[in-house]
Amino acid sequence: MNNKQPQFETMPEHYVLCFNDECALADECLHRLAARSGRQKDEVVTAVNPVCNSGKSCRYYKPNKVATMAYGMKGSFHEVKADHIASLRNHLISHFGRGSYYLRRNGLRGITPEEQQYIASVFRNYGYELKFDRTEEETQWL
Repeated sequence: MNNKQPQFETMPEHYVLCFNDECALADECLHRLAARSGRQKDEVVTAVNPVCNSGKSCRYYKPNKVATMAYGMKGSFHEVKADHIASLRNHLISHFGRGSYYLRRNGLRGITPEEQQYIASVFRNYGYELKFDRTEEETQWL
């Protein structure tokens, strides 16, 4: 836990909020910190039902932590042999879904550390080293 203020400018649209001040995890949870921030401007929001929280645990708890997020992988595909491209791409599409894959490949959606490991393992299985187009230290919202 880093206890820093989250980077609200990177908060996803329509982020799930929590209004439970009685929660023992409220000071560290991104859902509660987002609700307190007042930055959510949707007229109708999605929120965690306070009765779902059983004191010291909540299945919706999301710790406020910074992670190295990766963006884009177009550069790595330049190194992939033509006869591997479709197979490698289809492997990733089957895991992420077509739209989510392209958002990640094109650098429009951050790739979490766990997703980075998975993508790197797929590239390794085909005999390639993965290099993301860029990385940034960010609040890990999802």
